[in-house]
Amino acid sequence: MDSGVSLAQQLQALETVPDSYIVVSPELIILTASNAYLLNTLKRREELVGRYLFDAFPDNPAAPEANAVRNWRASLERVIATGQPHQMALQHYDVLDPDRPGHFVERHWKPLNTPVFDAQGKLRYIIHSSVNVTEEVLSRRALRVSQHREHDALAEAERERLRLSHLVMQAPAAICLHHGPELVYEFVNPYYQQLFPGQELVGKPMLDAVPELRDSFMWHQLQEVYRTGRSRQEHEVCIPLTRPAQAEPADAYFNYTFQARYTEHQQVDGVYVFAFEVTEQVRARQQVLALNQELNQANQQLTRVNDDLDGFVYMAAHDLRGPINNLEGLVQALSETLPDPPPAEARMLLNMMQDAVLRFQRTLVQLSDVLQLHQAHDPVAPPVELATIVDDLRQDLLPALQQTGGVLEVDADACPQVAMPAKSLRSLLYNLLSNAIKYRHPDRPPHVRMNCGTQHGFWHLTVQDNGLGLTATQQASLFALFRRFHNHVEGSGLGLYTVKKIVENLGGRVEVHSELGVGSTFSVYIPS
Repeated sequence: MDSGVSLAQQLQALETVPDSYIVVSPELIILTASNAYLLNTLKRREELVGRYLFDAFPDNPAAPEANAVRNWRASLERVIATGQPHQMALQHYDVLDPDRPGHFVERHWKPLNTPVFDAQGKLRYIIHSSVNVTEEVLSRRALRVSQHREHDALAEAERERLRLSHLVMQAPAAICLHHGPELVYEFVNPYYQQLFPGQELVGKPMLDAVPELRDSFMWHQLQEVYRTGRSRQEHEVCIPLTRPAQAEPADAYFNYTFQARYTEHQQVDGVYVFAFEVTEQVRARQQVLALNQELNQANQQLTRVNDDLDGFVYMAAHDLRGPINNLEGLVQALSETLPDPPPAEARMLLNMMQDAVLRFQRTLVQLSDVLQLHQAHDPVAPPVELATIVDDLRQDLLPALQQTGGVLEVDADACPQVAMPAKSLRSLLYNLLSNAIKYRHPDRPPHVRMNCGTQHGFWHLTVQDNGLGLTATQQASLFALFRRFHNHVEGSGLGLYTVKKIVENLGGRVEVHSELGVGSTFSVYIPS
């Protein structure tokens, strides 16, 4: 350095050079900085001159891995010790942001520290030149980030492709792709291939691979989709297929969608096929329809049987009334021809004949009641006083109760009135209560409890007894016409059938719960 030039002149000359410089003393005191350096570090010269170097340029706490101060100090100490310039490696050294105190602006540098000596060889100052390469570093970083993102995106796309491929290959649907006007098979999944066992598909035009589809409805639709680009959907199309275990083609049913594939120039170059077999569903529905038809036929047959039954009941109730009355007259005439008193044997036979005629007449009356039950019934009826009906029935049942020592308990306070015809209510109660007394257990007097209440919109009546009880088999057929299980008492097998018909005509139901040898409970539910 020219000793004739003062230090101040030298420093002033450095301030105006176009490169980025800062000058420090051997004691690391800032002497000056070039205008370019001030611009790069966002500093003013008066902020720097006279300050200790690392007070003016501290480390960024947010980037401790940079070790900026340590690296610069080590380079300067090396220059002072050796008297030789030192080229530092690329440095990450952030600078303070003047607009946001306490915050830093990212900077990257290529620094060079060069010593300057006087005429006597004494170190006069050190010039720190630095090239700001921040934009280059950030660009490289952005490129790496972009490359990583691209790599991640490609990896995710590949994973998605594999997932989609797995889904297509494992899907319980027939999926394939045709390309070109001949609809060449480009791809088929295993389910689609199973529809055409033993036939090679991929790479072949559709009609070469599956000639049986020529002129089929499906073939013409595929051509239309390829020609127009408009998708098609069909439901339950019948397609004859030959299964591996079959010798002859059998009808199979499919729901399918045909969808065009487009090129980047929006030209149709293929057709996707998505098909779901619904053969089982179609056949199940056909079976339901067939069963419904059979049921309708059975209902018609049942209607005819009911009509025949009504005819028989009408005949029995009306056409037989005359012969029975005649028979009653003949028995009476026979009794009048016998001496008075008649012989004991004749009297016994006459009594048996008269009892048989009376039972026959009672049966005819009950058959007339059954006929009325089968006829149209109007459920709308004025309310009936339940207590009145029960009191009347109690008088009818009193002889049987006295004869058997039976007890009848009635709790009907919860439903004093019942909206049903009085005749129907009386018949219902009489049949249930008289049966409870009639079919008593031989080891104990009958104890009958009748309760009435409302439950979930129903009038609920129960009649409970401690009588003979019924087996599960007997309960299953208890309400059938003319069905009787005990012959030690008189009966026609019409009573419980009558109860059931009365209740069903009113839109209700009757249930029985019984235990053999313990007793039975009859429950009647009628909409209130």
